[in-house]
This record gives sequence, structure tokens and C-alpha cells, in this order.
Amino acid sequence: MRAMHALLVHRGPDAAGVEVVADGLLGHVRLSIIDLSPAGTQPLWDIQRRVCITYNGEIYNFRELRDECRRAGLAFRSTSDTEVIVNQYLLHGSQAFARFNGIFAFCLHDASSGEFFLVRDRMGIKPLYYGQSPRGVFFASELKALVRSGCFAPAVDPAALQAYVQLDLVPSPLSMVRDVRKLPGGHALRLERSGRLEISRYVAPDGLPADRSAPIGDDVAAFDRLIHQVVERQMVADVPVGVFLSGGLDSSIVAQVATDVAPARIGSFSIGFEDQSFDESQYFSTVAKAIGSEHHCEILTPAALLDILPVIPQVACEPLADGSILPTYLLSRFTRRHVKVVLSGDGADELLAGYPTYLAARWAAPLSHLPRRVRTGLLRLAHATLPVNYDNLSFDYRVKKLLAGLHPDPILQNQRWLGTFLPEELPELLQAYDPSLQSALEALLHEPSRGLNGQAARRERHWLEALLRTDQRFYLQDGVLVKVDRASMASALEVRVPYLDNDIVHFAHQLPADRKLLGADFKHLLKRYARGRLPAAVLARPKKGFGAPLGKWFRSELKGLLQETLAPSKLEAQGFFRPQFVSRLLAEHWSGQRDHRKQIFNLLTFVLWYDHIRRASI
Repeated sequence: MRAMHALLVHRGPDAAGVEVVADGLLGHVRLSIIDLSPAGTQPLWDIQRRVCITYNGEIYNFRELRDECRRAGLAFRSTSDTEVIVNQYLLHGSQAFARFNGIFAFCLHDASSGEFFLVRDRMGIKPLYYGQSPRGVFFASELKALVRSGCFAPAVDPAALQAYVQLDLVPSPLSMVRDVRKLPGGHALRLERSGRLEISRYVAPDGLPADRSAPIGDDVAAFDRLIHQVVERQMVADVPVGVFLSGGLDSSIVAQVATDVAPARIGSFSIGFEDQSFDESQYFSTVAKAIGSEHHCEILTPAALLDILPVIPQVACEPLADGSILPTYLLSRFTRRHVKVVLSGDGADELLAGYPTYLAARWAAPLSHLPRRVRTGLLRLAHATLPVNYDNLSFDYRVKKLLAGLHPDPILQNQRWLGTFLPEELPELLQAYDPSLQSALEALLHEPSRGLNGQAARRERHWLEALLRTDQRFYLQDGVLVKVDRASMASALEVRVPYLDNDIVHFAHQLPADRKLLGADFKHLLKRYARGRLPAAVLARPKKGFGAPLGKWFRSELKGLLQETLAPSKLEAQGFFRPQFVSRLLAEHWSGQRDHRKQIFNLLTFVLWYDHIRRASI
């Protein structure tokens, strides 16, 4: 337990504790946010010592739930939300889990029944890994802690690897380490005294949007009420709270609402870049001035990002090929010098249709159903006629990505656009490609939309909602939220996500499609809401990813790292990737013939992670 704690201390540097329960141990490292006194230290028992918990996160409706417990005669010795969880369990048993509105992952032990519960919040905002070995069931917030336990060898799961190279992430319930799994959001694992495990969803997913013709003004007013309520309750803390501000629509709305409800001037935090194709300084500076926040900005040099690249696999704890984790990590480290909690704008894109892929899915429908040889010919023509441009989201990059990802199945097409390697490339890339694993992955990707679909007519009408729910389940939960959690908690900074509050998620799920994507207008409802509240430049600006100029660096500053990390002899010895295929990718990128930034970063991230996880097991 001490060895596992040592690998998680960055998540909770304020205190640590271990409690003997039944035939095992519960451990905790604490980041003090609510009730800074020793009474909130964990693992925590209820006053009757019937229930013990170790918990990461925040319950935003803890005050209402605490009042209910007090009316029922239950006593409290602290003001922490942790004690609310155990008392709610005493009142309602496992039915209490669906009553919590927040970001959480916890293990709860019921001493009377001998049962343990592992529980994760609805949207999978806080992480929870677990594994069963001959020595028992182990769990932790990060994968490397389970490997350090000595019960799980750092052996790569073939299904996770095959999924990762395509999606840039490891979709839950898989993890990259064989015999370890991730508990999906909205699920609870029950461990009986006998050792039997049972996993179930503790809250049913929202149904499809209802048909209605109410004016959009009604929805804008409803959103206004909701976002103010949500931001106000998410700003409850016994430490200072700030906001991440990128200058995009989502974070700007959160920052503007935070200035409305905050009792004092709010602090906003941004990162700028010397590379103008990635820099957003003009936008976040305009917003900060308009809302009157106390703004803090750090301009990143290429050297700052380059210095931390080798550390990122250690921070992520599982392969994640999202280049924006680099600036997110530096932004979090910078922000932590000023505050302990921040609000972010994550989740709005996946709930309210903020990605160009949704519009592309509508426009590309005729092309998607062309014969494969015709689609391949169009891609070759694009490569032959459009010169490579390594700027952020350049025109040639978008066109080639769109054509390469075309597929008659909209769910698989969307994943091809968001991810990196295509299924047809895998036999050349992987030393151990398994078609059966591919079939299992495709079935997993269809699960969120399968739950929505009824008859064919309804499926056709709700194609956008199917894509959104799929992205919420995988791209958001296993990609975006993993990036934000690891990058922020590496500096002991808690990030809260107002758009993923239970009430806003339910509101978004019930909105008709034209409130989300109207013509070519992404996030239509948010833009209507922001009119008159935010500078016009924010509404009119093009979408810009939060990333780093990796395409250029792979041809210059990072070329030596690639030559060492992706050396043919090393790849051959590891046994995952075919050296000849990887060498061709590198040669084409270095010569300027092709832009393989995503493919190279995907492979680089995995190999750096694999080197790290093997060291973590020692």
C-alpha cells in the first residue's frame, strides 16, 4: 500500500491514510477541498463504524443530501461531502449511488454484509481501475499503482493495443495492462464476501430527444437558469476557485457565468503559444477584459513543450495520443500556483455538437457510399494535388483526413475521422493483428447508439444523437477527460466540468437536433445564448484545437527522439509494431512527402509509455 501511495501522492499531497477493513486494506491520499480539518481525512468511517469509504472527487449536491440524512436522525462529525456518501448509503443502500451529482470514484465497504462497492460517476470524469488477482481485488485511480502492487505484470492487452492505435485512446472497460480493467462511467462493481464480482449500471441512460416545437428562446432561458445554478454549486469550496479560459465559446461561457455568481473577482488562466497557428491569445484576452476577470497568462515556448514530452507518458499513466495533453499539463502546473480548483469548458462539444465531424457526416453521406476503389482514388488525388502543410488543422490535413475516413457506417466513419490508424492498415502495422479483436471493438463502439435505436425511421432521424452519445462514451470519457484528469492531478489541481453536471447532461440529451446543429452552425443553442453576453469575435471565430506543433517538431527538434524511440531494433524486440512500416512513415514525414504527425505521435506515445510502465513495476 505504501508503494502504491508513492505513485499517487501527486493526486493528494495534503494527507494520506490506510485503514484495515475485513480481510483487506483501504488507502487514500488526500487533496483537501471541502472541510480542510483532520475530520475529513480518509479512509473515513461513519459514526457507527458500519461503512468505510475511500473517495476521490466532489459531490455537488452534498448539502441537500446532508440535510436529508440529518432529518433521518443520522449524525455528522465533519462538514465534508465524504461523510454524506456513507450516510446516504446507510439510508438507501446501493440505491444512493444514483442520487449523487458530482465527479467521483470511490470504494465503499459495508462491514455488516462484508461487501465492497467500486462506484464511478455517470460521465466517467474521475478514473477507477481495478483488477482481480490470486491475492484479491485491487483498485486505484491510476494504472501504474496497480502495476506497482506486484499483482499485475506490465503485459500489454492485445485488444487494448489494437483499439488504441485506431482510436488514440483505450476504450473502457479495457486497459492497456492485461488483467486490469476500467470501470465505465455510471457503473458500480459489487464484491461479495465470497469473492464474486458483479458489475451493473446504477443509472439508466437518458432516452432520445422528444419531438417538440417550442421556440428556441425557451431553451436558451432554461439553459441560462441551469448554467448559473450549476456553476454556483460547483464553485463551492474551502479553497480558491478559478476558471480555464481558452477564448473559445465553451470556456468563455463558463468564465462569464462564474463572474456573475462569484462573490469576488474570479481568476482566469490561459496558455499562449509563440506559433501563431496554435495561439489563441487575442480571443482569451478579449474575453477576460469583457468579463473583468483577474487574468493570468503564460506564453509557451517550443522548449517548454519539448522538455515535458518524455514525461507525458508518466503523467497519463495509460497511452493517450492527444497532443493537447502537453499544453494542458503546463496550463495546470501554471494555474496551481494560484488556485487549487478550476472550472473548465470540457464536454460541451460532445453534448451540443461542437466538432466539424458532425457536419462532415451530413455532407459526406453521398461520398461515404461510393465504392471503396473510388474513395481510395479520391484520396490518392488529394495526396497528389494538395501539398503538405504542418500548421494546426490545415486545409490539406482536413481534406485528406475526411477522404481517408469515409465509410458507409456513420459510427465507424466518425471514429476513423477522430482516430489515427485505419483498420485496413493494421495488418501492416501490428506484428500480431487479430481480426476477431477488430469485430469485438466495432461491437463495443456501437453499444451507445444501439441503446438509442428503435425502428429504422427513428434511427435515421436521430443519427446526430447516436454520434454524440458514442463520442460521450469513448472520445470524451476515455480521451478528453483522461487527459484533463491526469494533466491537472499531476499538479494536485482539481478540475470541475459544469457542462457534465447531471442536470445539464439531461437537458442536452432532451434537446432536438436542430438546437445543436442547425445547418452549418455548430452548438447553435450555445451561440444563441452567448449573443450579447460575450464579444462577437468569440462567436465568429473558427474552431481551433488546443495542441502543439508536433508535425514540425518531428522533422526538427524531435527527430532524434524518434530515431531512438522508434528504432527498428527496439520495435522488433518489443514485438508490437512492424519496423518496416514505421520506418516508412518516418521517412515520408521527414521528407515532406506526407503528414504523419498523428501516426507518429500515436506510436511514440505508446513506446514511451511501455518503457515507463515496465520501470513502474520494479
